[in-house]
Amino acid sequence: MKNSFYKTKGFWISVAVCALPVVFGAFLYNKLPDSIATSFDMNFKPNDYSPKWQAVFMIPSFMLIMNVFVWFILEADPKRTAINGKLKSVARWIIPVLSCFVQSAMLLYAVDENINLVRFLPVLMGLLMIVVGNYMPKCKQNYTTGIKLPWTLASEENWNRTHRLAGKLFIIMGFAMALFTFLNIPSYIPFATLIIAAIVPAIYSYVLYRKNI
Repeated sequence: MKNSFYKTKGFWISVAVCALPVVFGAFLYNKLPDSIATSFDMNFKPNDYSPKWQAVFMIPSFMLIMNVFVWFILEADPKRTAINGKLKSVARWIIPVLSCFVQSAMLLYAVDENINLVRFLPVLMGLLMIVVGNYMPKCKQNYTTGIKLPWTLASEENWNRTHRLAGKLFIIMGFAMALFTFLNIPSYIPFATLIIAAIVPAIYSYVLYRKNI
């Protein structure tokens, strides 16, 4: 099947969404300082800065290129027909949504440091984990989405069991990450849930492999 994703309406809508941060940045350009915070630590405080032109134009451009790449690899996967349709849609929209949120958060913080939307990034990540977790058990073996380990790709049973566990874990950890954002706890804890959700299924998959599953 010919890879013609660029002919679809959905692709061009995603491109337009990725371009929105550039429009927003151009609108605020004269109000922005010469240096803009483009990296934040675990306490959501700036720890690195970039020139204004780079933050406004280069970062969204990079995200746009990554968006095109995601669309390409999803359609180039030899097992693309096994990818759950809704999970594929989620994968296609992760970068456009993150690009709009992160870029808007950076620019608004540059205009007024009292507007720190970056601290709500764990909420967005948590919601994303919940959505992905809901569809992971329905994801069949493929080379693009899901938990792609040597053991899951070698065994369909290993793949299915691992993704059933991962789906439940992603939903639980997603709720936890979103909730922790509003509690008075160390800021690294919300991000630790993401690490747990990634490591536990990998270990489980290896245990199954050792049992010849």
